[in-house]
Amino acid sequence: MIVLKKILFTLFLFVLLSCQADKTYVLVEPGNLEIENIYSVSTNKKWSQFQENDYNFLFWTIDGYTIQRIVFFKPIEDGRSLFDHDSFFNQESEKRPIFNSKMNKFEIKEFFENCIIWSREFTNFETSNLNNFKIGDVDGVSFEIIAKNELGLIYNGFGIAGIKNKKFYSVYFIAPKINFYKEYEKEAKKIISSIKIL
Repeated sequence: MIVLKKILFTLFLFVLLSCQADKTYVLVEPGNLEIENIYSVSTNKKWSQFQENDYNFLFWTIDGYTIQRIVFFKPIEDGRSLFDHDSFFNQESEKRPIFNSKMNKFEIKEFFENCIIWSREFTNFETSNLNNFKIGDVDGVSFEIIAKNELGLIYNGFGIAGIKNKKFYSVYFIAPKINFYKEYEKEAKKIISSIKIL
């Protein structure tokens, strides 16, 4: 009888734990909000926000990571990279690009691009059309993105980056060129234009 009670109690705990809400994804409602006390942002749509403390970023998506996403990188300091050794996109065999807070706007774009290339998420990744861009009160840069994944799917996108208090901040939007980019481009531009660094 004692053994049966132990088994039933163990099964009860297992069912209870399996019913816990998945906190990896949370719903983002339309409106003004803060992201991790790093960015303030405004959106007109509902998004799913992926968040894991082990990663140096979180992202918003509506239909899934490969369909469209806005990626918010957490700030990094001198001597760090957007993807460090504990990242999901780990490539220890190659030297990571390293941030230097004295980078000029051309080097900022190049650093961002090199970090994404280093992650090997895409087989081809390029940034172009560098422009000055105000991220709230921070002087930053904006740029366009074109990329291709290992399945040959072409992505379009754009991003922003800047340095505040010797820390590097960056956000980008990307979606497949076919159908999805045009569908979400306008809303993504509104969101990224609304971003302020806290």
